[in-house]
Amino acid sequence: MFTTIRPSVRPSILFIFLISWLLTGCAAQASSENWPGLTANGPTVYVAYGPAVIAYDAVTQQSQWVFRPENRALHINAAPSVQDGRVIFGDYGAAGGMFSPTIIVSVYGLQENGTPNPTTLWTNNTAATDKVIAGPLQVGDTVYVGTADNHLSALDANTGAEKWRFNTSGPVWATPTYHEGVLYLTCLDKRVYALDANTGSQLWQTELGGAISAQAIVNPAEKLVYVGAYDNALHALDMETGGERWRTEATNWIWSAPALVDDVLYFADSSAQVFAINATSGEKLWQVAINQMNEAGGVANRIEIKGAIQASPVVADGMVYIAAEGNEATEEGLLVALNAETGAEIWQRTTRAPLFTTPVIVDDMIVVAMNSELAVLAAYDRATGNPKWSYVPVLD
Repeated sequence: MFTTIRPSVRPSILFIFLISWLLTGCAAQASSENWPGLTANGPTVYVAYGPAVIAYDAVTQQSQWVFRPENRALHINAAPSVQDGRVIFGDYGAAGGMFSPTIIVSVYGLQENGTPNPTTLWTNNTAATDKVIAGPLQVGDTVYVGTADNHLSALDANTGAEKWRFNTSGPVWATPTYHEGVLYLTCLDKRVYALDANTGSQLWQTELGGAISAQAIVNPAEKLVYVGAYDNALHALDMETGGERWRTEATNWIWSAPALVDDVLYFADSSAQVFAINATSGEKLWQVAINQMNEAGGVANRIEIKGAIQASPVVADGMVYIAAEGNEATEEGLLVALNAETGAEIWQRTTRAPLFTTPVIVDDMIVVAMNSELAVLAAYDRATGNPKWSYVPVLD
């Protein structure tokens, strides 16, 4: 049985916390009631899906390797971090057994070696005592891991040893952002933190009007940090002081990071609205609603949907790709391509399950991850939206 947890349009923070604990498994295949984490590196996509992390060549459509921890009760859903063949990720934790009921959460460091079995470099069981929801960030020989137990850990990427720890007032659900020795960290405690990447010392913090699950995006040319929050706004903060320069109102909560391309910011909210704004001033360039889709079965008539958007936009070659929840009634997701200059729809495709994960681009394909017994990964032609392939792993 495969099921997917959907975010409501305006859930309470308590409801969000409860969602993250609800994880179950299937015996024959990987299953998770959360959505998969997805990363791309060249032709290879890495998907954290239930009890496994899978490396899959999107061009040759061949599985490269599968990693499963010994404890088959574990679930892994945070996007893996990949650098120089080193793959780092964390799990959601599981009880150690009947005689060890304490929840053990692990962070793993693997090294790809060209075989179906990557080398395990290290496992750290002390960096977190609650779920790793955020994808880690590797910078040189350090990996930064945000945790649901209210801190950010800096680990040695080669050994897993902890270098320093920074405590927050709430869970960290977003990958930190690095720029020239500074980490920009967002948190569900409504704060944005700037930290010295070498020591973890706080440089500044700014509190916004809502919790933040979106990664910060930096614009060095304008000395701005962009952060979307659950206060229905995208905020532009001064990189050096954290002071707010301007804000642009959305129509609902902003779950995900914006995309910055050619001085334009593209972002979406949980009311299925997509925005393009000037990255310098915050001036709105266009706004469109992704709230219609074709009926099941390929019927051309469109139907109104809620279509909450939790994934970040992906922008390339004059097109903006949006992955959305789609139709609650039929449990089908929606992938839409928009004209980056005007917001006009170029194409849309229905997917086999709701989409909550940010897609990735590989060559001429846009690749999505979903929680479905019919497909965990699916690729579509970037120009036309035509399906190219789908893949579901079968795990022992």
